Amino acid sequence: MKKENLNTINTSGFKVPKNYFEGLEDAILTQTLLETHTKVSGFKTPENYFDTLDSAILSKIDKPEPKVFNLFSKKTILSISSAAAAIVLLFNLNLFKTTPTLDALDTVTVENYILDEIEINDLNLLIGDSELSQTDFITYDLIEIDDYIDDIDLNDLYQD
Repeated sequence: MKKENLNTINTSGFKVPKNYFEGLEDAILTQTLLETHTKVSGFKTPENYFDTLDSAILSKIDKPEPKVFNLFSKKTILSISSAAAAIVLLFNLNLFKTTPTLDALDTVTVENYILDEIEINDLNLLIGDSELSQTDFITYDLIEIDDYIDDIDLNDLYQD
C-alpha cells in the first residue's frame, strides 16, 4: 500500500457494543456462582440402562429372520464332483484314439523312420543275429563294380 493511504486510516475497524463493559463484570460473577452451586446437571440415566438397551430395541422390532441357503450342500458338491469325474474319464478313455497296426503302415513311412530316427547301432536291436549273414550283403557282381569305378572322376579323389 502507499504511504498516503496509510496516513488517512484513523480507525482500526473494531467496534465494541454500547454498555459492554458496564455489565461484563456482573455477567462473569453470575456465571461463576451458578457453576459453583450446581454440581449436578439434572440429567440422570437409570442404572444398567446401556447394558439392556440393545435387547430392548431389538425386542420392539418384529422382523423375521431371513432364510439361510447353504451354497455348498452335500448334494451340490456330489453332483459337481460326479460331473467333473465323468468329463475326466471321457477324455482319458481311448474312445477317440485309434491304435496303429502294421497293416496300416506303408513302406515309405517305415523307411523314413528308420533313416531319420534310428541310429546304426540301434539296427542290431531290430534284427537278430540269426537272421543276418555276410553273404546276404556281399555280391560279387564285378560288372557293376567296374562300371562304378569308370564313372568316378579321378580328380574328385585327389585332395588339393
